[in-house]
Amino acid sequence: MASTGGYIQGKLEQTPKPENGAQAVSSVVVYHPGTSIDMDPKVALLERKDELRGGFYAMPHSGAAAYDPDGTMEGRLYPEALGQLLCCAIGDDTPSGGVAGYIHTYAWRQTEIPQTMQLVFAPPAGGFWQANGVGVDELDVKVENNAWNYTAKLMALFARPVADPQATPSYETGTPWRAGQMTLTWLAQTAITEDFTWSIKNGLKQERSFTTAGSLYPDSIVYDAALPVVSGSIPKRSLATADWNALVAGTPFSAVITMTHSEKIGGGQSVTPFELTITMPACQYVGAKIDAIKNERRNKATFDWEARYDTGTTKWCDIVLDNGTATYATYA
Repeated sequence: MASTGGYIQGKLEQTPKPENGAQAVSSVVVYHPGTSIDMDPKVALLERKDELRGGFYAMPHSGAAAYDPDGTMEGRLYPEALGQLLCCAIGDDTPSGGVAGYIHTYAWRQTEIPQTMQLVFAPPAGGFWQANGVGVDELDVKVENNAWNYTAKLMALFARPVADPQATPSYETGTPWRAGQMTLTWLAQTAITEDFTWSIKNGLKQERSFTTAGSLYPDSIVYDAALPVVSGSIPKRSLATADWNALVAGTPFSAVITMTHSEKIGGGQSVTPFELTITMPACQYVGAKIDAIKNERRNKATFDWEARYDTGTTKWCDIVLDNGTATYATYA
């Protein structure tokens, strides 16, 4: 009997898994309550219609010549599912705790090989897909419809329809973070904030290292040369002198993004909330868009920001997540 579709299943990979790869996947399974997933195998056909073959006609193409899968996954921020996405977006996770939840301290991977995951997904009517070697090239977070939402730009080594995997989805019981459950520590004397976005950009690329015969898919996924970037935008209700001066003077300032959920880890009598904390000791404005001056009460502005290196603390961006998942990476 066919199983029910309508799910996105994720498992971390011990190392990026190409087509027919034997690399281990984690026994910890996360079902993402995403709103959409669009994984395009990016098939390139082997065209031959430009060949001179004794006549005025176009030869049939020879089918697939190469695949370069990529796509996007979208959804709301849930505390347990977010942890797996951050593993791929950042690189390394060191979990600790265990009494009233687990603290996941993420570290930026400095080697060229990113953390990847295997995804199995299907619409409710069935028609199952699998993608291996899936890396998070970008993770963009913003408020939509009163909740924090993400868009993950994905890059993969393999993506193809597969037989029914007979999976039984199981989801975390909590709710996503609401818009009002974020607090922001920002520049002194900054103007009132109207909105806020943050993102992680990695700069991944697929490669063919010519180590796997017979596959039309790439066999390697790596970080490109660029450094990772934590950045975003902060629209302001008015243009404040402090914001403008910080931009033009290149003034770093300490900034903290704290997302504190109303729900407690484990429920019941627990006093520890689900929480995400992003600490940037040397945040900087890197651009601004000043609204046109009109005969109105306020002249608004939007500033672009980035986390930069702080010489005093020798840090640039620390990300910590408190939730109820002990670990995301457990390999046999």
